[in-house]
Amino acid sequence: MKRTVFLSVLVVIALTAGVKMGTVRSATAAVGLLDALPDGTAVAVIDFQKISGSSLWATINAQDRLKSEIDKAQSEMANLGISLSDVHTVAVVFAGSSFNSPTVALAGGFEQADLLRRLRASGKVSLTSEKYKGLEIFKAKAVAATVRSKVEAGAAPARTGKTSVASDETSFVFYDASTLVAGSPEAVRASVEVKTGAKPGLAQNSQLSDALAQNPSAAVRFAVSLTPTITTGLKSADLPVDFSSIKMVFGTIDVGSGIDLRATLRTDNAENAKSLSEKLNALLTMAGGLLGSLGDAKMAPIAEALKTVTITSTDTDVKIIGNLPMELLNSFLSSSAKK
Repeated sequence: MKRTVFLSVLVVIALTAGVKMGTVRSATAAVGLLDALPDGTAVAVIDFQKISGSSLWATINAQDRLKSEIDKAQSEMANLGISLSDVHTVAVVFAGSSFNSPTVALAGGFEQADLLRRLRASGKVSLTSEKYKGLEIFKAKAVAATVRSKVEAGAAPARTGKTSVASDETSFVFYDASTLVAGSPEAVRASVEVKTGAKPGLAQNSQLSDALAQNPSAAVRFAVSLTPTITTGLKSADLPVDFSSIKMVFGTIDVGSGIDLRATLRTDNAENAKSLSEKLNALLTMAGGLLGSLGDAKMAPIAEALKTVTITSTDTDVKIIGNLPMELLNSFLSSSAKK
């Protein structure tokens, strides 16, 4: 079991599974989730109700390869006692520049006793708990798997197998019947410290929380504070763009008749914003021309999608807007499946 598999897998699956959610208002739930998360450099909030009710689901589930992966991952989730229909909204926060070990907060209709019963009955994990600042933190750890040994003809009976031990564990805590936070043991303890008022959390980070509030009705909202470590990692000899002036990236992904992307790259001054916009537009034009000249039917949907992208600068912001209509998405997925 990989670290935070208990719920980090859920984030991916919920974006690729057509399950109808309950009636809890996701925008309201998201506010409460931010109050339960420790501070970080990047955050995303996902409205499952809106995504599951969109036409995007039929398109994704019609692809055999994607559906197979979805079914496999949902089976893994079921083994861990998680039902996707329990989840209404999810927020994910990353504490560092490496974007590893996220803290995941979920709002939904959880029945603590039932979820714990399913976990214990699964046989896949061992469950323990500890008290921390008056709250009970549960720890789920993979049960050692026994691998059957082969017995050669004429040989003496061998031992039944050898044990493979997994060392990763995921912690989680219930704050009420509708709020659950999961992640590494350290991350969950940090969440408890935020919830009990011992330290400030993500909700007090005005830069990130204000960015998320730009469009609270979007299916997916995201915000990232770019540190020098992150921008240095983006440097590439093949990409003649200087990202060091970008201080923050935020935006939304929405679903409806297609996929709509709106992103803002906030720089340190208007001059750098204008320069960045010009360079990104040049790259967009070059990429579109290159793909169009290849005459490759598999690349045609990508070339068409690039035509929907606009990049402009306003003061210190570079705004990127794009739309992938459903027919183009169908074409792209179909061409990918033929590879």
